[in-house]
Amino acid sequence: MKSTFRAIIILCLGGSLVAQTGTIKGQVLDRTSGLPLIGANVLVLDFSIGDAVGVDGYFTISLPAGSFQLETSMMGYESLVQQVSVEPDKTTELHFELMPVTLESIHFVTVQGKRPSRHLLEHFQETNLSTTENLISRIEGVGLISRGSYAQEPTIRGMSGGRMNITINNMKSFGACTDRMDPISSYVEADALNSIEIEKGAVSTHNGATIGGALNMTMIQPEYASTTRSSWRVKGGLDNGSNERKLAFVWQRSMPSSGWAASGAYRKADNYSAANQEIIPFTSFEKMNLNIGFMKKLNDDNQVSMELISDDAYDVGYSGLPMDVGYARMRMMGVSLQTSGITQMLKRGELKLYANGIDHWMDDSQRDELFMNMHMDMPGFTRTAGFYLDLLFMLSANSSLKLKSDLYWNTSYANMVMYPVNSTPMEMVTWPDVQRWNVGQFVEYQTILNSKTNVNFSMRYDMFQSKAIDEMGINELHIYYPKNDLERMDHLLSTSAYLTYQVKSNWRSVLSLAHGNRAPTVTEAYGYYLYNPVDGYLYLGNPDLPIESSQQIELQNSLSTSKGRLNVNLYGYKFDSYIFGQVISEESLNYANGWKKYIDAGAARLAGVEISLLHRFSQEISFQGGLSHEESYLYDLDEFLPLIPPFEMHGSITYTKPSFWVQLNLRSAARQDQISRVSGENATPGFMVIDLRSEVSVVEGVRVNAGVNNLTNQLYHEHLDWTDVYRPGRNVFASLTIDQGIIGH
Repeated sequence: MKSTFRAIIILCLGGSLVAQTGTIKGQVLDRTSGLPLIGANVLVLDFSIGDAVGVDGYFTISLPAGSFQLETSMMGYESLVQQVSVEPDKTTELHFELMPVTLESIHFVTVQGKRPSRHLLEHFQETNLSTTENLISRIEGVGLISRGSYAQEPTIRGMSGGRMNITINNMKSFGACTDRMDPISSYVEADALNSIEIEKGAVSTHNGATIGGALNMTMIQPEYASTTRSSWRVKGGLDNGSNERKLAFVWQRSMPSSGWAASGAYRKADNYSAANQEIIPFTSFEKMNLNIGFMKKLNDDNQVSMELISDDAYDVGYSGLPMDVGYARMRMMGVSLQTSGITQMLKRGELKLYANGIDHWMDDSQRDELFMNMHMDMPGFTRTAGFYLDLLFMLSANSSLKLKSDLYWNTSYANMVMYPVNSTPMEMVTWPDVQRWNVGQFVEYQTILNSKTNVNFSMRYDMFQSKAIDEMGINELHIYYPKNDLERMDHLLSTSAYLTYQVKSNWRSVLSLAHGNRAPTVTEAYGYYLYNPVDGYLYLGNPDLPIESSQQIELQNSLSTSKGRLNVNLYGYKFDSYIFGQVISEESLNYANGWKKYIDAGAARLAGVEISLLHRFSQEISFQGGLSHEESYLYDLDEFLPLIPPFEMHGSITYTKPSFWVQLNLRSAARQDQISRVSGENATPGFMVIDLRSEVSVVEGVRVNAGVNNLTNQLYHEHLDWTDVYRPGRNVFASLTIDQGIIGH
């Protein structure tokens, strides 16, 4: 019956059955200590499938007969690739020994193809309806600013916006909304992701100057194989809380000298209900996403690849704002040349050219209550183009040098058209077509001093030019800054160093020091007439703002046992020239409390702790959890910093069998009283939310995923939610995945 059921499904979708398979079994060890590397990744390069190393150091992968390349990797170790031949109904054994090189200051979470293993999230199960934001929000120190149910903005340790970098496949792009309603993460679907890399603070500035950290999202990549193979996966789901419907697919085809990868998703949701049965208005949306990648092998050492990303969202409601979004669109293209084995010293290089454009139309056509008592449109546009050259040199068996040279150009324009009753429409420029050029150079040196000690030094320099060129926007800003030519040149220098010490065979400690700089954002330097519904003020940019800088110190400790792992991070930041909104006028307005402008608010501090724990009670039962807490202070204004999350905890108990898993998740936050009253924040109560999730393999390649979110129907909102809009109440979801696996030709 099961085989008949599977055959019917595959036949309906035009597929064929999987070919005869064999098994690869192997062990991954630390070359210096001989200990198993629990949680290491083993990936089949021909396709994004693989396994995570278990507590005994072993992994097992089933593949059709043929020749494959397996890559083994783990944070803090040099990756290793081996060729392997698989024979039908036979087991091939492999042995990997990885050399420790450095412990990078990065949480690397793989969300597609293989289980996440470079963070304790490897035991947290997501669902087919999970978003990109869901995937990162479980990492300690990472939060989400919510202005509605769509396009939540990531924060790292309470820092967001211009204080952090967000890239897609290492390509720069910038949101086109003056109200930050379209963070770059909103243009990427979870089903298209291969990995998410999160860097905290200025310890790593590989993709640009930063003080808060960086988030890089990589798409599913095409691969080539010795014989032609293909695979596809289709999934669909429904969530009754918002009546969200989702359909997604992933397709890959690998050939001896080329490869293709494609993914797409369609999502549509209505307004959701809170726990008190209240329908939360302006929380519906519709979205389509498509990604295409192509790779061509030029020879054994060189390959060229191309990628296209398209994302469209329609009729997106924002319950925390006075306006919605009629249409948001992104188009991105990148072409790269990758080469390896250039010389004995120059091991790897990549040259990449890219361009993207984002269009974003805010409107209030669906609102009965209007801001300023009139209809208005607020379109915004950004265009970005750039390139980078990334090189890796192996100076010796124990040391390496990374160089990255990059350049990008960006333009940002936004305006506002107001339609007074019985009057002529009025136009106002809110971003005056700001042209920005950035030239950067990144250098990183890392070396192994001895079997217990690694060190890393990095430096980045950026020359950053900004200029407003729209005449109307220039005239508006000249009312407040008559002597400023609205052009600025910033020189940004970032440095970092960290030392990794193997205290014991299972205890690793890392001490990090970093200095970071950032230039003011387009809004902070050039924004005009920008309304903030949290504090009710209109904001004015300040082209005279200085560079904001930070000094960071961090101590990381990681302890591993045969039963699990414990990570403890202690960190502290000191900021200089902290950019902050200050009241400059409290004139009585019918629609606003007055005016604020961005100023140099002087020194500030931020300190916190992050703890992650994984414990395996048995082969079937495991616990994964964590907590984070932060304290902040802005000295000159005697204020707390805004948008700092409260004390937060999460935990998951998972029961896993070969054909199914079930997981109970708990997430809670304490009351937040340390608030920035100048920024319009109010104290928020604590909460606790419980979710139940499960998945069953019906037959080979067919899985049903179902569960209940907010099981106890908790009425709550989070501290970072604008205007305290309630989150969804209890909702039931279900989805179906059909995975054809690898098919040889």
